[in-house]
Amino acid sequence: MTCEELHQMLHDYVGGALVVETRTTVEVHISGCEHCGVLVHSYTHTVRVGRALPRCGLPPAFEARLRAVLEPELRGEKPAG
Repeated sequence: MTCEELHQMLHDYVGGALVVETRTTVEVHISGCEHCGVLVHSYTHTVRVGRALPRCGLPPAFEARLRAVLEPELRGEKPAG
């Protein structure tokens, strides 16, 4: 696994959405790559802090549209549209 491949699946790794074999491959890479280990630790911490923040009370439809735009960006994909 390359660092770029790990970056592309970081969101799924931290979210627990990877199959066991892929998760194991990521963990092997992290154990041997200091840069990616720090990245995963930092990203995981950021997600935890973000989830602990109070909701800002956006209207549900607006929040759904905002998430639809942000999710592909967070995954490194091009937004639809």
